[in-house]
Amino acid sequence: MNAARIALCGAMLCAGAALYAKPAPRAAAPSPQDIVTTRQAGMDMAASTLTLLKNASANGAPLKTLVFPASSLAKFAGVMPALFSDNTKGLPSRARPSVWTDRVGFQAKAAVFAGAAKALTAAAAAEDKPAFDAVLASLGASCKGCHDSYQLPPPAKPG
Repeated sequence: MNAARIALCGAMLCAGAALYAKPAPRAAAPSPQDIVTTRQAGMDMAASTLTLLKNASANGAPLKTLVFPASSLAKFAGVMPALFSDNTKGLPSRARPSVWTDRVGFQAKAAVFAGAAKALTAAAAAEDKPAFDAVLASLGASCKGCHDSYQLPPPAKPG
């Protein structure tokens, strides 16, 4: 019986020690280059999603089926400006320096994009085709407006 009590106490001590064990180290914060890569991938996915939404709408897809991609685009639009953090300034990308020097203007254009993406989600959820198509057009225009001001043109293709 004493052996059983000793074993039980030992098990309890081990369990208690496990509660206070040093936690596993957390992953390091993303590097500035990781942020730029995430930003570029997000922009690519946003462009792909916009194309998907345009084609689906043009082909008569039920708007309810477009709520998920529209809301995903809205989520990205809401956080996209944070991916242009100061520690990414000067890294290789097509972002113009004015993203950082004209922060107010950049944030304003980003807010228009985010607002349009939210309105697109609402129109899809309401199954309001005229509103969906109108917002879709304004969403594309907001992308172009921001890129015209804050994105360098693509590099020239060789040959």
